[in-house]
Amino acid sequence: MPNRFAYMALAATAASFLDVSSALASPEVRDHRTDTPSVESGRAYRRRPGPRIMLPLKFDLGATGADTMRGMASGIAGSIGIHWASLAPRPTDLDIGVGLFGAILGAKEDTSVMNDNNTVAYGGAYLELGHTLSRGDWWRTWASGRGEYLGSTAFGTDHGGFGASARLSAELFASGIGIEPRGIFLGTYAVGVYVEAGLRDTAAGMGDFHATAGLQFRTPTVFAF
Repeated sequence: MPNRFAYMALAATAASFLDVSSALASPEVRDHRTDTPSVESGRAYRRRPGPRIMLPLKFDLGATGADTMRGMASGIAGSIGIHWASLAPRPTDLDIGVGLFGAILGAKEDTSVMNDNNTVAYGGAYLELGHTLSRGDWWRTWASGRGEYLGSTAFGTDHGGFGASARLSAELFASGIGIEPRGIFLGTYAVGVYVEAGLRDTAAGMGDFHATAGLQFRTPTVFAF
């Protein structure tokens, strides 16, 4: 069960990253052959295909490492969740969020064993609380802590447990609110960097201490027709 939970969380996190990346990166495609222009105040407008929705998210992707019985294992880690600081239309000093996280790492292979399983992975759900350390008009730094429930697998053994981590981050941001006939914008865009360290109750053969560093992003609430 913990193994299944870990892989489900990893799959959900990866799928969420792909959905967000597609929403941010894909340009809008219009079929002008089927657009029906409407005339208002002497101007012709074209309807956009939609609606389109973006949630108030914080998501990150970074490099991670953990000690194992075969030495240091390294890999990638990511998380995605709904956060208040992404929804707030004005800069806020407080952030609270819930979401999913996961990581997959590779350890040194044991050449004395046939079909060796050297995969190390964990994933689960988190609750995060953060507060700004400093802030300017377009930048801010955060200190935050996470409580976690996770499943993990290491060298063929599975385990379910809890974890806690602390994070420092710095980001550039822009907040606001906009309402127009075609939709609404509410919240914060941000891009930044983070470092994180924590202790997690993981499968046998995998150390409790973990460290991660990488990039983090925020998206606001958008509903557009």
